[in-house]
Amino acid sequence: MSLKTVIKEIFNANTNFQNAQQAMNFAHSLDALSGDLYTDPMRFLFELIQNSDDAYKDHPTKNPLLRLTVIDEGYLIVANYGKGFDKNDARGVCGVGCGTKRKDRDKTGYKGLGFKAVFGQSEYVLIASKGEYFRFEAGAKEFQWNIKWGKDRASWEVSSGQKFKFPWQICPIWTEKTELPVPIQQWLFSQPEAVACIIRVANISEIKKSLRTLIDQAHVFMFLRRVRNIRISMDSSNETVLQISQLKDKSIKIWNADGNLSSHWLLHSCLLPVPKEALKDSRLPEKLAGIEEIDLTLAIKINQNDCFVPVRGSDSILFAYLPTKISMYNLPVLVNAQFDINASREHIRIDSSWNQWLFSCIPEQMFKWVQTLTKDQKWTDKAYDLLPNRLSVKDQLAEQYNKALDSSVKTVPFLFGIHKNSLLISQAVVDLTLFSSDDCLGHELVRDYVAQTSSPPLRLPANPFVRNHHRLRNLGIQQFTWEKCWQMLHSPWFLTRL
Repeated sequence: MSLKTVIKEIFNANTNFQNAQQAMNFAHSLDALSGDLYTDPMRFLFELIQNSDDAYKDHPTKNPLLRLTVIDEGYLIVANYGKGFDKNDARGVCGVGCGTKRKDRDKTGYKGLGFKAVFGQSEYVLIASKGEYFRFEAGAKEFQWNIKWGKDRASWEVSSGQKFKFPWQICPIWTEKTELPVPIQQWLFSQPEAVACIIRVANISEIKKSLRTLIDQAHVFMFLRRVRNIRISMDSSNETVLQISQLKDKSIKIWNADGNLSSHWLLHSCLLPVPKEALKDSRLPEKLAGIEEIDLTLAIKINQNDCFVPVRGSDSILFAYLPTKISMYNLPVLVNAQFDINASREHIRIDSSWNQWLFSCIPEQMFKWVQTLTKDQKWTDKAYDLLPNRLSVKDQLAEQYNKALDSSVKTVPFLFGIHKNSLLISQAVVDLTLFSSDDCLGHELVRDYVAQTSSPPLRLPANPFVRNHHRLRNLGIQQFTWEKCWQMLHSPWFLTRL
């Protein structure tokens, strides 16, 4: 069945209401849904970016490209060159809560609602799919009064006291190329393979402001599953090109067209086995129910001196492949995972057993990341800068995080000994005096004194000493201080060891 046939079938089905009030009820519901889904232009842009990224899942290319273009000071184009629309995709964007991604774990979307967000920004939305077109347009001439609803529209409006409107957001209109606005025809002429969502926007200045923010904060594209090349244009004479590159050291660099570095991030990714308790929430999306393992990624910013820069304040947001609005936890790293989020993709559910489990995984993975970095010559001196702190927020997510932190600090051997051995915090000692160095008293003597004078006595490894770092002291590591050194030097025990 051709796409044209499918679109015409959907239009006929979605305009064939039993009475005018039924159509009005649908229209009011869709208006409310579209208006409430996203509270600012940036959020609906994220929805369209996500759709473009998902389009490459079934149409892989060497360098997946995303275009964000403003033309004729009135149209926003979000385009990719992935899979074109088929009948299932068409039915998905024309329905409510029945999108094609609900069961596909390799695609980011899953609510079946996100596309409706564009209707909160525009009353003219065109889908271009590799040379075929259909549109959603409020007040289009194709919407005709059905005689079975009453004599005519004007009479019905008088008798009901309502102004009639169609639920145009679920009624696709097949559109020939010659029917397209001329600026769109001209743009598509050079992009015959594009799959694009083209939106007529009233407040184009707000859209341009959002696009500039995307350019300035290009790391928001970092966790997309496939897109690695982004081109943003706000007029015909200017285009910003962003390229995302992954290096051998697992860091990501984001470059612009001039070869200048936009930002540099080090990543830690892992696959987490999903426990049954995490799946108990009945609200969990269909694609997550029964899943056996899931990705979690942590990212820390790197400055030009190859030092870690913690993210702070409003920049410390959680990602669900694209950014949410959640920064209250003030984590020093960006966290990306398939959180259970609300329909607007702005917030996550605090009372969700799934999200609570994911939060409980973050501290352990941070300690394991530190453990890995301490053994890497490039990062060994900086690794402890990533050690996590307890969260001050009082909610169920922070509670699970803090509980996991208290456990992980004891069970993960994240410390790197002076003699290149991995140590638990209970096995390690920081020597603030350096008396344990080989050119002074040596590690054996100081180790034995620390072990036998602790209460209760410690069982320490042959060489328990690790490099001093203020973050380790905050975690409660055993310390050999100048005071203890003075006590040791004046103790009968020391005199017997000389």
